[in-house]
Amino acid sequence: MSKLNRDVLYLIFEELQDDINTLYSCISINKTWCETIIPILWRNPLKYDLKNKKKKFLLNIIISHLPDELKKNLKKSLKNKKIDFFTNSYQRLLFDYISFCKHLNLIIIQRMICIEYKMKRIIMNEVVNLFINGNTKFTHLYIPQEFDYQIHLISGAKNCFSAIEFLSCSTCINNNILIGLAEICRSIKNLRIVIVFKKNNNHEIVRLIEAQRKLFDIDLSYDFYTLDETLKNSLMNLSLPYLQILKVKGVPIRVLIGLIENTSGSLIEVQLYYEDRDDINNERIIQAIYQNCPNLKHLQVMLLNSNILELEKLLIKCQYLNVLYLICLTPNNSDWDNLFEVLVRSSPTNLFKFKFSCSISILESLKLFFDNWNGRHPMLLQLDQMRNVIRSSRYPMLLQLDQMRSVEDLEEKYKAKGMVKKFKINFFNFFGELNERTFFF
Repeated sequence: MSKLNRDVLYLIFEELQDDINTLYSCISINKTWCETIIPILWRNPLKYDLKNKKKKFLLNIIISHLPDELKKNLKKSLKNKKIDFFTNSYQRLLFDYISFCKHLNLIIIQRMICIEYKMKRIIMNEVVNLFINGNTKFTHLYIPQEFDYQIHLISGAKNCFSAIEFLSCSTCINNNILIGLAEICRSIKNLRIVIVFKKNNNHEIVRLIEAQRKLFDIDLSYDFYTLDETLKNSLMNLSLPYLQILKVKGVPIRVLIGLIENTSGSLIEVQLYYEDRDDINNERIIQAIYQNCPNLKHLQVMLLNSNILELEKLLIKCQYLNVLYLICLTPNNSDWDNLFEVLVRSSPTNLFKFKFSCSISILESLKLFFDNWNGRHPMLLQLDQMRNVIRSSRYPMLLQLDQMRSVEDLEEKYKAKGMVKKFKINFFNFFGELNERTFFF
């Protein structure tokens, strides 16, 4: 009965894993509740939006796992800083919190240590060794830029990192770390890479990608657009036969096309934000997508008015598409009328979730879009409009409120007619970059 009670509690608290306030309030109920909740909270303790005071307390708990003698020595070395971690033998932690961690976020840990402690190198080294102890199998690993701690050489690293499914890093970390991780980590599913330009670009990132047997989600972004040709060619020639999700920002067009072509038709989600905003390159991207992604369900792409007919070919060929996010560079309303005619005429049956980013007011054109949507699945529509359009007005706040009221009126009208299920407008300062805003649906 006691075992059943714990199992039921665990399932309940799992559902509340993102509700930190509720979980904290439940810890003090009794010992069983506390012992059930603590491992859930410490699975990824740094994911919560903690205030500085709580971050400091969290860091002190982490450091409190260090051996007593080492804590005493650190406290002496840092005598000019206010240190709160436990140094007396009778002040024992109730749990081995480190053992519950599945997410090792070295980015946030390093940031906290830099803020709190002057001798950050010494403490960071001890904390890294504390987490990489051979007993914990991490599923998520986040590595800071310019990171040079040889984590792959620490005793127990192979066991700790052999089950990594998510990795976030940049190409400017120590070259040997990437080589070591490529040998240990073979089951990464989600990979987040920032390619940072420097004299010696880290080509070992390609080896790391090629070593993965289960990779289905890549988020690739460039901090600087200029890259050496060798790395460009290496990325273009990557074989990614199982990749299902591709998210890229600032990637050169020929690299991006090469990545899409090398997925063997497995992509179901493509989110693109790139700098080559000309008719020819935009057309090449759209062509690469509909020629290589027959199973596509979710698409984010930039669109010029001259490429609207190319988009129609994509709509016809990608019959599984159900979410479409267009970052539109169309300069006037006549182009929007043309786009909406194409969407009504050629959208596959499952496509009724739309998001548009634009620099002009398109509410009048939307009325035509809604009117012609009659007889189809009621659409979910999110409109992102640049704030500088509003600011050009003499009374920007009044104009913004007026547009929001117009959206509400349109939503109410076309909900009643059955063309719209939900319609929302956002205002922002620039065209939305990858993952900056989520869909409301």
